[in-house]
Amino acid sequence: MPFFNNSELTSFLNENAKIMRLSTLEADGYPSVTPVWFEYADSTFKILGRKQNKWVNNIRKEARVGACVDTSNAPYARVIIKAEAEIIDDNWFGDWISMATRYLGEEKGNEYYNSTKSIGRVLIKIKPIKTISWYGSDWHPKYYEDFGRPSTSS
Repeated sequence: MPFFNNSELTSFLNENAKIMRLSTLEADGYPSVTPVWFEYADSTFKILGRKQNKWVNNIRKEARVGACVDTSNAPYARVIIKAEAEIIDDNWFGDWISMATRYLGEEKGNEYYNSTKSIGRVLIKIKPIKTISWYGSDWHPKYYEDFGRPSTSS
């Protein structure tokens, strides 16, 4: 069960159109998970929300978040983070066409971007304070401590 090095982590997070499952804390202390688009660069995630999103309001009240980005088909891989979220701009009109085309494809992404770019977004930066990554089909060595690694021969 290998871990991603920094270069592999960046490649994994930027290839294809993986969805982040972002966990925020509700007022009652329970977590709430929502899927979000993201961009990853310089060890930081950038996500966009709308002022009315419940998860955006959760971040306004509590900056501590968790997130998972993973694959659902073999070979499996995952990145789990514990992080601090920061609202950078509450009414952002910057360029996010690369995000739209990443997730929707060139034609649909451009169409979606052009039809909604006049609506301000909430720009949020997520800076991980702890990252756990994993890929492959083997278990972490700690799971073999009590009984040893099973034989792979038949």
